Amino acid sequence: MATPIPVAVLGATGYAGEGAIRILLGHPGFRIVHAGSDRLGGKPLAEAVPAFAGETDLVLSEDTPEAIVRSGAQAVVLAKKSPEVTKVVPALLAKGLRLVDIGAEFRLRSPAAYQKWYKEEHACPELLPEAVYGLSEWRAEAIRSARVVGNPGCYATSMLLPLLPLLRDRLIERTAPICAIGYSGLSGAGKRFVEANNNLFYAVNENLHSYKPVGHQHTGEVDQELALAAGGEAHCTFVPHLAPITRGIHTTITCTLAPGATAEAVVAAWRSAYAGRRFVRVRPTPKEVEVTQVTGTNFCDISAAADGRTLIIASAIDNLVKGASGQAVQNLNLMFGLPEE
Repeated sequence: MATPIPVAVLGATGYAGEGAIRILLGHPGFRIVHAGSDRLGGKPLAEAVPAFAGETDLVLSEDTPEAIVRSGAQAVVLAKKSPEVTKVVPALLAKGLRLVDIGAEFRLRSPAAYQKWYKEEHACPELLPEAVYGLSEWRAEAIRSARVVGNPGCYATSMLLPLLPLLRDRLIERTAPICAIGYSGLSGAGKRFVEANNNLFYAVNENLHSYKPVGHQHTGEVDQELALAAGGEAHCTFVPHLAPITRGIHTTITCTLAPGATAEAVVAAWRSAYAGRRFVRVRPTPKEVEVTQVTGTNFCDISAAADGRTLIIASAIDNLVKGASGQAVQNLNLMFGLPEE
């Protein structure tokens, strides 16, 4: 067996960082040599995250470039809150490390787009042209040779995996409205937010509401990737909702079928696009696309039905796995020539 590749995880105590460590601890191809936390440096990981008790003796370190390079890491999973991550990226790249960013810093292709959607200037805009958008099933070849991979957003993953093959194959109308309604579990807000709001259960239990109905930041990367697949401008109107569940995303998308296209043709396009890609599962009917069937997995379940020329798509992922740490490790596997699984 080949020597495991040394990897660092920055932001190790957040939801995404914990998830990456959980996967990597059981991965024969990687060995964690740095678990980072600027707030808890020097503390055993198992004390900071009791779920790891008895599983690892890793001690948390500060996320400085010096500490990461000193650890011998060849790869880095960046699970820190954006834009904190950009403070270390140039120095790590200069030392030859390869990076997967679970945050939002390297998803958009231009500094102007980043400023539009995140309301601030990018800290290292010179890296955006070379960063690869890390939708694993769609950009595998580019990911294999990338130095920097920007993991897609969780909502974006749930929308793009079903939509991209349909736009590429001209099965849906690019210029007609594409509308997505997403429902996410509370963990999508991040660990610090959840811990800081002790009355959150009271606020969300038996409740459901939208947030950011205009201008949600994932809209930018979705439109970017839709346009690339369609060969022209395309736009998705997206309204996210907070659901009273811990984890998971369910997205319902409506769009217009191209003349002559059918739901059966849509399913055939999906099966062709994702043949041999085990993490995308085409379900028989939208009713069978359920959050509980993907919880704790790296799967994206999709299905579709047609009402005349209106196509209705259902998509479900675990926001913390396929929407974060699972896809990050999937991208690491691609970058280092390992099986995606």
